[in-house]
Order: sequence, then structure tokens, then C-alpha cells
Amino acid sequence: MSGWRGSLLGVLFVASMSSILVYAFLGYPELGFVRPLGEFYLFNTYNFENQDWWSASPNAVTGLLWDYRGYDTLYETMVFYVGIVAVAMFFEGHAKLTKTGGMTVIVRATARMVFVFILTSAFAITIFSIKTPGGGFQGGSIMAIAYIAIIVALSKGFLPEMNIDLEKAHIAKIIGLALIAGLTIVPVVYSLASGSVAYALQNQPKAWAPFGYPTYLGLTSLSGGLIIPIQLGEMVHVGMGFTIMFLLLTMKERED
Repeated sequence: MSGWRGSLLGVLFVASMSSILVYAFLGYPELGFVRPLGEFYLFNTYNFENQDWWSASPNAVTGLLWDYRGYDTLYETMVFYVGIVAVAMFFEGHAKLTKTGGMTVIVRATARMVFVFILTSAFAITIFSIKTPGGGFQGGSIMAIAYIAIIVALSKGFLPEMNIDLEKAHIAKIIGLALIAGLTIVPVVYSLASGSVAYALQNQPKAWAPFGYPTYLGLTSLSGGLIIPIQLGEMVHVGMGFTIMFLLLTMKERED
């Protein structure tokens, strides 16, 4: 394809996508209008007066992701897991993490300090996602940035000194996924043991399904039932998954 044809194709693509977006925004509801389904979520997610449908999460988005449409989020987590496994399958064996000189002393010292702050931010964004914007995926992405900063500044060979290598990262990722799976099936085990009705990934009790995770988890300032622990599992799963992917993509080919 010649240069002018490629440019013309790019212009047509941008024009068509812009037209679609403009058309979509023209049909956007007026300010203040809430659809009935959205109104149901906003009214019930943290309704102390009527807890029949509540998620015990002040953040309606977080309650929506891991309560009302929790199955969809669970499937997305599985898709991410399969994607990381697919990337890992392209790399045979266990390649060695070679240690290089890294960047300058100033950058290496800064990376060590920033590493702790990034991990702290990851946990904070994950745990307090029941009240503020954030979540397990966002926290996991931030966690991966901490390890990527170490890889760039100090070299990937420095991670084993922090007790992080491909095998341990895989184990941590599986532990995070196991935590999510465990919290998902606990209601089912409860149902089989007690003979009452309960559903996989059920968070709070319903009139016909009495099972429910503790609302406050021992901390009066935090609530959400299963949301905090399952978000932590998501954070570890996502963070280690991205770390594994970047390690594999930056790893040099082994010599025969």
C-alpha cells in the first residue's frame, strides 16, 4: 500500500470513528436522568434502612462489580489468568534472571524508596475502594509498576534478592486466585452443610438466602462483606500477573 493510500485510509478511519462517537453522545440522556436499573443500585447499595438488597459498600461502583454483577467480574479475572498463562506458554523452561548494572546510583536509590510508597498506594487503593475510586485491578496494576520500576532501575536480576522470581510470582498469583475462588465457594459449602439456600459469590444475606459475610470485618470504619478480601486477592493476582508478563517480555533469550 502506497503512502497516500495509507494516509487516506487513516483519515477515513478517524472520520468514521469520530462520527460514531458524535452520534453516540447525541443520544446520551440529559443531565440528572438515571435509568431504573442504575437507580436500583444507587438506592440499595448502602441502604441501612432496607438491607434486603444492599451490598454493604458505600461505593456503588465497587458494590456493583463484586456483588450485583460479581459473576461477570469473576469471569474477567479468569480471562486475565488465562491470558497470562498463554503468554507464559511462549517461553519454555525457566530462564535465568541475569543481573546487570542498572541505571545510575541516584535512580537506583530513588527506585528503592519509591518502591515502598507504590506498594503502600496499591494496598490503600485496593482496601479503600469500598469508599473511594479504586479496586483490586487498579491496585494490582500499581503493584506491578513497583516491580517494573525495580526491573528498569536496578535490572531484573535484582528481584531474586527481594525473594521474587518467576516461580514465586506464579505461586503468589495462584494464591490470589485461590483466595477469590475460596470466597466464591464458601456460600455453596455453607448451603450444603446447613441445608439452607446460598449462592456462589453471595455477599450479603437475602430474605430467602440467610448466608452473608460479616459486614464490618472487625473495623467499624470499613464495610463491604467479602469485597475487601476479594479485592486483595484480585490485587495480588493482577499485580503478579503483570509482573510475570513484563519479566518474560524483557528476558533475553537463553543461549543453547
